[in-house]
Parts: sequence; C-alpha cells; structure tokens
Amino acid sequence: MKKILIAAALLFTANVAMCQLGFGIKGGLNSTKLKMKDVTETIKTDDGDMKVTMEEAASDLGYHVGVFARINALAVFVQPEIYYTNMSTHIRINPEGDITARNDADVKNHRIDIPVIVGTKLGPARLGLGPVASFNLKSDSKISSEARRYAGSGGFKNAKKSALFSLQLGAGLDLVNKLTLDVRYEFGLSKLSDEVVFGNQTFKTAQRVNSFIASIGWMF
Repeated sequence: MKKILIAAALLFTANVAMCQLGFGIKGGLNSTKLKMKDVTETIKTDDGDMKVTMEEAASDLGYHVGVFARINALAVFVQPEIYYTNMSTHIRINPEGDITARNDADVKNHRIDIPVIVGTKLGPARLGLGPVASFNLKSDSKISSEARRYAGSGGFKNAKKSALFSLQLGAGLDLVNKLTLDVRYEFGLSKLSDEVVFGNQTFKTAQRVNSFIASIGWMF
C-alpha cells in the first residue's frame, strides 16, 4: 500500500510539474448579428393599410479588451478569460413598398464576457471550444423609438436580465511564445427575450446573438 501511495504521489507531482501557467492581455474586434424571425404589423394610414416589417439586418462591428490565463499540460490547454465587450447590432424597420422609409434601429450592449476554452495544441497552432457567460452592464436600444414611428409601440418583451450563455469555437496561433492570434465564432445559446412587441401585436420569436471574433494578445 505504501508503494502505491508513493507512486501515486510521484505521478501527481510529475503531472503538476508538466503543467505550465501563463497570463496575458488581449483585445480585438467582433462582428455581431442579431438572429430573429421577421415580424409584420399592418398599420392604418390615410392612404390605406400598410405592412411594416421588423427584420434582422447585417452584422455590425464592436470591440473587446481583457485578460486571460492559460494552463498547458502536454498537448492540452485550458484558457479562462474575462473581458469587456462593446457589442453593436441593429434591426431593420421596413415599411412595405417604401424603400426610402427603411430605418435601422441600433442595439448596443456593454457587457462582461467570461469564456473558458478547452482545446489541444498542434505545434504553434491551437484548436478549442468552450462555454461563455455574459453579464450585461448597459444596453442602448433604439428599437422602441423607431418602432413607435410606424406602429405606435415596439421592442423586446421580458428581456433577460441575468447571465446569457454562448458557445465559442475557434483556432489560434502562438508566435515567438508571446504573441497570440485567435479567431472564433460564438453561437448564442440563450435568448435575449422570448417575444417582440410590434404595434398592437406580440410575436413569439427568439432573438439570439451570433458573433465572429478576432483578437490579438500578449503573454507575460
């Protein structure tokens, strides 16, 4: 029994010795798109009924900056991170038949993101995936004001105020043992809200945020 305990202790010590811990800073750009189903309201005007659609629009650019740690053990690594994200996207308010009246309602979120990436190293290259918890600090949305111009009211209903969860999948490179480059895609798992109010109607439609993320970092 004593020999088994000694062997186990030596094995544990060897594994700890093989682990390498590093810290770094990182920042970069994120291209974000709000995914949702189109919703349409019929508005009465002096010229008759007009359909107005609220729909998803193209991706917008934001940025992120923060810190990370990395634990290396042989060909496996674990990389917890925490960073501030300025996320920008928008929704299009589209009156039927009137291209000049189309209007984009901006949606800006300031949040703290905490990913934990687990993956494998292939020389200087890395492949990894992991969950992300996001905590909203502040939201700036013009959806309600733009929707009121056409439909009288509008916006997300029962928006989530607790943590939102996503999944990141990506690849990276470590250059000269200090410089790190990463590209990832983030899939939104949590809904921003369950419903959209537009005019006199409430629509069941989930809104999720997907992002393409590119970052550069420096390890100490």
